[in-house]
Amino acid sequence: MGKFQITIVSVLVLILGACTEAVTPIPYEYTKIFTGENSKTWQVIFLEQTLNGEVEVFNVSCALDDEYVFYANSERIFKAVTGSEKCSTDESDVITDSWGFNNATATLTMVLPFFTESSLPFIVRDARKSKLELEFFLDEENTTSYRIHLESTKEN
Repeated sequence: MGKFQITIVSVLVLILGACTEAVTPIPYEYTKIFTGENSKTWQVIFLEQTLNGEVEVFNVSCALDDEYVFYANSERIFKAVTGSEKCSTDESDVITDSWGFNNATATLTMVLPFFTESSLPFIVRDARKSKLELEFFLDEENTTSYRIHLESTKEN
């Protein structure tokens, strides 16, 4: 075998050897703000409505006793546990769903039962270890929205 053929075979062995290596997904460090190491519970502390640039606090007392639990597992389990004060008569006590986060658009997808029992895309305006500010736009011009301010109440 010539030097050229040995070089080609060596390169192929290296490439094929690299391809058989097991891929282990590493969770984003940023999402640990939502989940903690295992799970993290959040509660709404206040809500705001924006309309044409004007921001005003509004009261949805039935949302203030709800808890939102993000799990740091591969399924990204999410639980919304509604408190004793219900926003509607048919509101579920517990909604189990999954959450998602898109880093490129800073979008957190989750359920907020006082809006709907379906997942909604929220823009993450601020995310810290104990505080979270999310915004959901109601129009294409992004002039009308709801801002949800949450704080962490428990971390496991």
